[in-house]
Amino acid sequence: MEDNSNPVYKDQRHGQSKELLYSYDKDGQFQRTVGFHGEPDRIILQQAWDHFNERIEDARQRVIAGKASPIVYYMEKFLADPLNLSMMAGISIWRVKWHMRPGVFKRLNEKTLKKYADAFNISIEQLKKVD
Repeated sequence: MEDNSNPVYKDQRHGQSKELLYSYDKDGQFQRTVGFHGEPDRIILQQAWDHFNERIEDARQRVIAGKASPIVYYMEKFLADPLNLSMMAGISIWRVKWHMRPGVFKRLNEKTLKKYADAFNISIEQLKKVD
């Protein structure tokens, strides 16, 4: 069996985080190799973060335009979805989805806003505005 090893970068210039790679050696046995992230990994991670940043900016623009509540923006910013936010804030998922509407969000009481602010680890004033 041929060596199907992954490229391992021994030099830290290729990345700051080590990773564990698995491959087969020439005898067909599993082998583990530790190395630093390489250039392909860095490119893939950068593309993923660029995509997340685009989604965050889109959510911010929707909030500014009055088409969504600030909850939508902070959910994108903290990489959460309605189910995650529901569990973090202790609010049912259907209420979280209802509160994503800007008109409904404006009428929320301080107690509910506090739950959302605590879930995002921000203040109520920060929750009400989008930076």
